[in-house]
Amino acid sequence: MNEEKLKYGLKNDYMFRAAMQSSERMLRGLVSALLDLKPVEIKECLIENPIILGEDIDEKTCILDVKVLLNNSKRLNIELQTTNYGDWQDRGLLYLCRAFDDLAKGEKYSELKTTIHIGILDFTLFPDAPEFYSENLLMNTKNHKIFNSKFILRVLDLTQLENVPEKEKETDLYYWAKLFQAASWKEIAMLAEKNETIKEAETIMRKLNADERIQMQCEAREQIEHDMASAYQHGIDVGMEQGIKILVLDNLEEGISKERICEKLQIRFGLEKDQAEEYIRACQKK
Repeated sequence: MNEEKLKYGLKNDYMFRAAMQSSERMLRGLVSALLDLKPVEIKECLIENPIILGEDIDEKTCILDVKVLLNNSKRLNIELQTTNYGDWQDRGLLYLCRAFDDLAKGEKYSELKTTIHIGILDFTLFPDAPEFYSENLLMNTKNHKIFNSKFILRVLDLTQLENVPEKEKETDLYYWAKLFQAASWKEIAMLAEKNETIKEAETIMRKLNADERIQMQCEAREQIEHDMASAYQHGIDVGMEQGIKILVLDNLEEGISKERICEKLQIRFGLEKDQAEEYIRACQKK
């Protein structure tokens, strides 16, 4: 079975949620890797937003982030996002603010818990500054003084595994990132040989992949992700189509030659020459 393709891995957000909720040891292993903590430093690790596994979920609005209270002193919000909709900076910040805003009536401001929102992303947030694992804080831009160390946003970029320095390829965080990207049981078995909590993860994932109720929810989440990605791409395509037509019509009105318009379309929109010429002909008929 080790050679068999993995049906639902941790990049399926329902599988991720189900696995974290099914094994505290697995959850502790991931948290330990993300925060660079020794296992003995984790005294208590509680999921604050459990769901009933296997039951139908609200397709569009259900958020499968894992909210964790660590040692009753830190609050973590772990989010998995595999599709880039172009708004994760705002989304991540919003989720961090929501998690941070938990002061009960009568409590002092100093009692606010350190809050860390961790985005596990399957895309690069800043292509001009790619990084495997980054931390973002509130900081004075002149003297780099940290304004408040309780408000933290981290990003684990799964697409940057190949760029990890050799010395970091023996870390637990690297192994966990490889687990998220694993596409076969063989890959997972190899990782399990290097990390005890990933060995636990392998056991849990096999169990969940064999559960028909979990399979149904994983399949449903895959379909939702596919539909959302398709709708997003359609919006991009429609916007591009409109942009092309506006450029052609504006340039025609200004008396710019068809050859020059064709060049502009090829440069700005990546069109082939025959595609660009077809758009020009269509606009000339209007």
